[in-house]
Amino acid sequence: MHTIALGNKRGFTLIELVIVIVLIGILAATALPKFANLTTQARTAANQGVAGGLGAAVSIAHAAWIAQGANKSTITDTGAGGELNDVSVNANGWPDGGAGLDASDIGCTTVWTAVLNNPPALGTVYTVSTDGNVCIYTTVDTPSEKITYNLKTGAVGPKALVGNE
Repeated sequence: MHTIALGNKRGFTLIELVIVIVLIGILAATALPKFANLTTQARTAANQGVAGGLGAAVSIAHAAWIAQGANKSTITDTGAGGELNDVSVNANGWPDGGAGLDASDIGCTTVWTAVLNNPPALGTVYTVSTDGNVCIYTTVDTPSEKITYNLKTGAVGPKALVGNE
């Protein structure tokens, strides 16, 4: 029988291991901010999606007010699941939650829950406040992310603040 000698067994030297660890650290340091930025972008996109949903729902409720005669203070709107919702509207035909043209926290909360189908929770995901005739929905996690809704014009988003009287 013949035995095979494996010769010199070699591993990585300490210097090689340190170089590899430093390179992995450099790669992680450059990649980590990119991943952290994705979280911010995802939150912004989710907020924009909710704002788009609110804008569409408000427009649908306004269209229903017009279709039902444009002279009612409450309209019946069919929700996404086929259920009927009574939505309070102001003299301009925009959902107001019973607040008229002067926003109130209760009126803005009612608008949020009446026109949106399964809206994000107020108090845990969004908080509600008012400024004149504007409802302001602020994300709890990122207070700089806001959705605004003008009861007078029906505008949702940054343009909602225009005409705030």
